[in-house]
Amino acid sequence: MYIKSLTLQNFRNYEAQTLQFHSGTNVFCGDNAQGKTNLLEALYVFSMGKSFRTVCDADLIRFGADYTKASLSFCDRHREHTLEIIILRNKKKQIKINGVTISRLSELVGHLNVVLFYPEELGLVKEGPYVRRHFMDVAMSQLRPTYYHALGRYQRVLEQRNKLIKRTRLSGGDSFRETVFAWNEKLVDYGLELMNYRSVFMERLGELAAKAHYEASGEKLQLIYKPRFTTKEAFLEKLEENFERELEQGCTLYGPHREDFDIFINDKEAKSFGSQGQQRSAVLALKLAQADLLFEEYGEYPVLLLDDIMSELDQNRRAYLAGKIPDKQVFITCTDAEGLLDGGQMYSVSAGSVTLG
Repeated sequence: MYIKSLTLQNFRNYEAQTLQFHSGTNVFCGDNAQGKTNLLEALYVFSMGKSFRTVCDADLIRFGADYTKASLSFCDRHREHTLEIIILRNKKKQIKINGVTISRLSELVGHLNVVLFYPEELGLVKEGPYVRRHFMDVAMSQLRPTYYHALGRYQRVLEQRNKLIKRTRLSGGDSFRETVFAWNEKLVDYGLELMNYRSVFMERLGELAAKAHYEASGEKLQLIYKPRFTTKEAFLEKLEENFERELEQGCTLYGPHREDFDIFINDKEAKSFGSQGQQRSAVLALKLAQADLLFEEYGEYPVLLLDDIMSELDQNRRAYLAGKIPDKQVFITCTDAEGLLDGGQMYSVSAGSVTLG
């Protein structure tokens, strides 16, 4: 799988830009705040339908413009495909796949697979549970579009149940209590579906990540994911037993939206005891394992997006990562390209303009 071309209109700081890409390494070099990350962001949006930097689509529109339009062509092992995204302020974005408008974002996920490495993801080890849940959700949505559908169903039920909990709390009575309990069944069914998906995914991811981590550092890596519930009865019972606590806090306290997984290096928790170098190795291993899983599933490697990540790695880890990417398409941003390009194409980025060389 590789991306052939990208055209941007009014995207972030790009007024108009068309680029043709190398099927191997593509390096975007320039000073900070010139638009390098914006290019990777555009590629990511075509994969997941949303940015990794903002939850507001309007943020992608160039300052002073009313819309942004972007188009992309890519090839998989079967054929060439085209994607198009149009975002207007205060309106739902429009997405086309091979010229056909789709009605749901879930129809896009899984077409163009990318794996993103960017500095903020070092928090995958040291930050709170949300960061690791988000990693699972993104990785699994690409691997299994059915997971993306299941996640959407669960989130809609969770949102409805939380609204009812708040209404019950405000009413000070039992008027909504039975209605909340009526939603428990769906919450549990959809929640167990997600946890079953995650169990299978995390087991295989752990195997691949352990292998990559040992190759990169010579150290032992373990991922431990334990679903909070394995039976419908236990999940339902927990919700009913703790309903008063949920009323006090105004939200659903149990389910896959509160889950986490643990990362251990040499049998010690990486979050608490891992050095910065060890934590970076763990993130690198997780990302490479994510890419390997996509290869196992689809028979072709995803596109790799490396946003200034080389500057965050020491020489040994850079060398290991460089050794993993020669036969894959990769997009790299940097302020200094020395030693990064061995074949492929170099681009200079300055003030929202990209030139070759």
